Amino acid sequence: MNRSDQILHAAEQCMRQKGFHQTSIQNIASQADVSIGLIYKYYKNKEAIIEALVTRVVQRMIALLNADFEQIAHAGGITHSAQDIVPPEVEDSIVLLMEISSEATRNERIRQIMHDAWQVLKNNFIQQEQTLNPALDANMIHTRLYVMSLVIDGMIIRRCMKQRDVPASFMPFFDAITRSEEH
Repeated sequence: MNRSDQILHAAEQCMRQKGFHQTSIQNIASQADVSIGLIYKYYKNKEAIIEALVTRVVQRMIALLNADFEQIAHAGGITHSAQDIVPPEVEDSIVLLMEISSEATRNERIRQIMHDAWQVLKNNFIQQEQTLNPALDANMIHTRLYVMSLVIDGMIIRRCMKQRDVPASFMPFFDAITRSEEH
């Protein structure tokens, strides 16, 4: 692992453990076992670290989600369970992005970073959906994505923050909104 990756890995660990606001450059340096000066050699400030970290997380999510699209393409219609809607790696990434986005209300640069990240994820989703279902309109896919992301975020908050499982009775609703047919 090169130094830049080492710093980003440490930043991700610190933010998972302490949260965005409690993570300092000093925390990241300690976690990465490097000097603060070395961090500033690679990154101008905490925002630059966040931007690189968000880019890294989005790339990881795209790779994982594209693998899911590939599986769906080969498996046909899939019925979900509450446990398999969001793979743990994707859920961890979403939780981290939620933590970072809490700063977006106060920081214009972080807001732009999060907006750009959402655009990349959205465009990838639309492209993958159109590959699987060429007849679907991009606006229909965008609306489905919006509803799905609200539901998934809510499920993650319920599981991670409230320590409650998603009821099995919810799954037919989720499966209905994720079906590819246009109604």
